[in-house]
Amino acid sequence: MKPFYRSPSFWITTLLALFALAPLLRPGYFWGAHDARHDIYFIQQYNITWNEGALFPRWSPDWAFGYGYPFFNIYAPAATFLGTALYRVFSLTLEGAVKATFMVTLLLSAWSMWFFVRDSRGERAALVAAVAYVYVPYHLLDIYVRAAMAESLALALLPLALLGVRRTILRPGPWSLALAAVAYAAVHLSSNLVALLFTPLLLVYALVLAVGQARQQEGRRLRALARALVGPLAGMALGVALAAFFVLPALVESRYVNLQQWYGGYYNFHDHFVYLAQLIDPKWGFGISTPGPDDPISYQLGLAPFALAVLALWRWLRPRSAWQRGQRLETGFWLLMLGGSVWLTTAASAVAWDHVPLVASAQFPWRYLTLGGLCLAILAPTILPNDEPETAGSSWLAPLLLAGLLILSSSPYLRVQIAAPPPGGDTLAGLMEFQRSANEMTGVTAAATEVPTWSPLADLHVADKPITTQVNYSLVPQNATLAVDAREHRVDSELVWVHSGREGQRVPFYRQWYPGWTATLFDLATGQVRSRYALTQADTSAPYGLLNVPVPAGEFLLRLSFEDTPVRRAGEWLSLAALLVVASLIAWPVWGRLRSRAAGSSR
Repeated sequence: MKPFYRSPSFWITTLLALFALAPLLRPGYFWGAHDARHDIYFIQQYNITWNEGALFPRWSPDWAFGYGYPFFNIYAPAATFLGTALYRVFSLTLEGAVKATFMVTLLLSAWSMWFFVRDSRGERAALVAAVAYVYVPYHLLDIYVRAAMAESLALALLPLALLGVRRTILRPGPWSLALAAVAYAAVHLSSNLVALLFTPLLLVYALVLAVGQARQQEGRRLRALARALVGPLAGMALGVALAAFFVLPALVESRYVNLQQWYGGYYNFHDHFVYLAQLIDPKWGFGISTPGPDDPISYQLGLAPFALAVLALWRWLRPRSAWQRGQRLETGFWLLMLGGSVWLTTAASAVAWDHVPLVASAQFPWRYLTLGGLCLAILAPTILPNDEPETAGSSWLAPLLLAGLLILSSSPYLRVQIAAPPPGGDTLAGLMEFQRSANEMTGVTAAATEVPTWSPLADLHVADKPITTQVNYSLVPQNATLAVDAREHRVDSELVWVHSGREGQRVPFYRQWYPGWTATLFDLATGQVRSRYALTQADTSAPYGLLNVPVPAGEFLLRLSFEDTPVRRAGEWLSLAALLVVASLIAWPVWGRLRSRAAGSSR
């Protein structure tokens, strides 16, 4: 197989994908898109923490009106990391960084799908599938209507994870295992929800391929099946280990935040099932999901992708249709997955949503269109004939026509609603106003009994004044009983001088509690550590679960800092170990080739 950079199909695919970037090149920003403001403030908060030296921040300092929230400890960070890197490297505006991130994800979607389908069907099919993946309506909805930055990046990586699993079975080797691990880890780091929805599909895909391999063995097929599954399961396990620095704390420590506020009320999935008519309705809109069949937003499969899926089914049902080895089995799998993902969007699947926690974790039924779009793209080139001659120029006519049809059918949806910036725009004042007006980004931890609606810190941000301390001086008497003087303030720590006249005193802070907040006391004369203790949920004040740090009698320096917990450190060490394994898998074949060449030249 020739290198991708020598393939006309790859460059044609890239050129055709560029049309989808056009709306992002318009001046202005789509402030009204669902998560457009979220994306701005994700990058803003990440950049603030990067400025203080935290490359992988777990704490978002200005969420919850400045009380802070462990957002990046439980929400996959890769898209925000990418956006922040683009923002800093290319000196972009925050709006420009979000748009650049979506441009990258669109191109990555085309490329990853091209590589995956080329591996099984060749370059012509890869061209059609890649174009279909970029232009499938849900993908465009994700970007131009929902502005779902994390989900968009995860979508771009799904074909690479499929490719990695495919190669561990059909072309096992160190590089195949490394690809499966890195791609699967990247999906986890891009979107928790997409990784959760995608993992069962990936496991079943591995099983289908392994069954296909086992069928070719004479006798002991069960043993051959088990042997074929070792590679993909090892790759996925290694991928989880690679992402463990995020995955492990997200799983274990998510119980310390109030997750129910994101599942009740508007988020009740019973109000968001998709009606069958909506799956083929070509109308487009920029509203949000509402109960009933008249959502001002589109959940269509897309006329052209749907028609190609129907033709794929027709070909699959034909008994005498010519198939390459294993292609019929895989096509049947993707048809089944398409039907299953569409079924899960509709009220017919309510019993699964009510009784299977894994299904309900998607939050909204229409989110299963992420898998539906993936299946539609992979099925799109199925109608192309097999074994087309590589040298026949006329053989490119059919794939180019299909690609053109896919682009044409989605061209009405290549638009975005540019809007004027809201009050405060992309500043911290804008973040405060957004939280107040939309009740967004005001997540609370398990210690809180109420969701805040404003704070003294928000007043400072709106007035464009710097925050120099988060000590709650309104509760400090500043007398012989308790006196405090702030010395140093950072987004994830604070150093204060404390005089405590008697035992049982507490220093109050405008910071939400979460595992990791630690108090360290230093002797004033020597600077030596007097004591150090982790703060618990008991060390909080109602109603917002703010830190209320217990201190002994005496005079000392108190450092409050957000630090790694044992589970975070375990995840980091596990990721480091997995990274060394992946590096060894990549380097081992290279080292072997270098040794062979050296041995050959010495003869």
